[in-house]
Amino acid sequence: MLSKIHPDDPAVAGRVVINDKFCKDSTALTVWKKSLLFSCSGFTVYDPSGNLVFRVESYCSDPKNEVLLMDAAGIALLTMRRKWLSLHNEWQGFLGEFQDAQKPLFVVKRASSLRIPTNNLADVYVGASAKGKQKPLPDYHIKGCYAKRSFTFLNKSGDVIAEVKPKQVRSAEIKLGGDVFNLVVWPGYDQAFVMGLIIILDQIMPSG
Repeated sequence: MLSKIHPDDPAVAGRVVINDKFCKDSTALTVWKKSLLFSCSGFTVYDPSGNLVFRVESYCSDPKNEVLLMDAAGIALLTMRRKWLSLHNEWQGFLGEFQDAQKPLFVVKRASSLRIPTNNLADVYVGASAKGKQKPLPDYHIKGCYAKRSFTFLNKSGDVIAEVKPKQVRSAEIKLGGDVFNLVVWPGYDQAFVMGLIIILDQIMPSG
C-alpha cells in the first residue's frame, strides 16, 4: 500500500515519502530511458542485481502532458501532469493515479533563467507551497547539466539528497550514451519521489 502522508505537517513537509520501502540505504540504481512497452515512451529502473524497481509509462495521447511512475508490479506510485497557463514550464506530481479534484503532492518549476548560463535547472515545492500558498524558498533545487546526465538534488539547506551521473562500464568499447545513467538517493529520502523529479526534468529541459 502507498504510505499515508501529511505534506502540511512541518515535520515531513520537506521530505516526501511515496512508499516507505523506497526509503532505504544508498543504492546505485540504473535508469534506462526506454519503456517496457513498444507503444509508450518512458523509463525502466533497475537495482544492482538487475531487478526492476520502477517503470515509467505514458498512456495519454500526448506524452508531454501526463506521465505515470509505477513500481515493478505495475502499481501506480505517481502521476505527473503538466500545469497549463503557468508563467514557467511547470509540472505537478500527484500520489497514485490521478483523480479529479486531487491536490498536487509537489510542484516542479523550470528555472526562469535558462537563457542565462546557470546550473540551476528547476525548483521543487511540496506541502503548502505545492497547493499555491506563498512560501519564501523552494523545498528542493535541482542543479547541474541534464544533457550530460550530471546533476544533483539539494534540499533547502543546500544538502545533497540525490545525485545522477553517467553510467560507467569497464569496457571502453561499450558506449551507453545519455539514455542510461546512475541514480543514487541518500538514506531516508524516497527513491520514487526523486525518480518522479527526473521524469519531470526530462519533460521540461529543452535538451531532454
